[in-house]
Amino acid sequence: MLLCCVKCTSILDKSMVGDVEVDLCPKCGGLWLDYGEVAKLAVLPDHEVKPLKALLQGAAGPPPVPTDTKVPCPACPGQLKEVVLGKIHVDYCTKCKGLFLDKGELEGAIEAVRPKAKAAASRIVAVAAQAAAEDAGS
Repeated sequence: MLLCCVKCTSILDKSMVGDVEVDLCPKCGGLWLDYGEVAKLAVLPDHEVKPLKALLQGAAGPPPVPTDTKVPCPACPGQLKEVVLGKIHVDYCTKCKGLFLDKGELEGAIEAVRPKAKAAASRIVAVAAQAAAEDAGS
């Protein structure tokens, strides 16, 4: 399925970052992330995320003023609503829980979710290790 940028209506280019498929706008530098992808990016090693960050660096505009204006989601029939994520404002789909980040917002989004993402990843590894130990003891 082709996705269109919510800011400039260009068709988004798919790209892989580690095992995460992201959707980049070639015109305005926006980034669409499906549900959970920002958390996956947050736990990837920096060297894997660095090329994506380099593509999205640049003059981010001033922080937008939060509004109640809703924009159609590029991935589902839902609507995007501006929400605060850490220190930035992002467009969030209330239905599929995807995020649209403007150019320059990726680092802020990753920093906002990194502590929770690392804690969740640690819990998953601990549960997997416990299960492996129980299987080995059987």
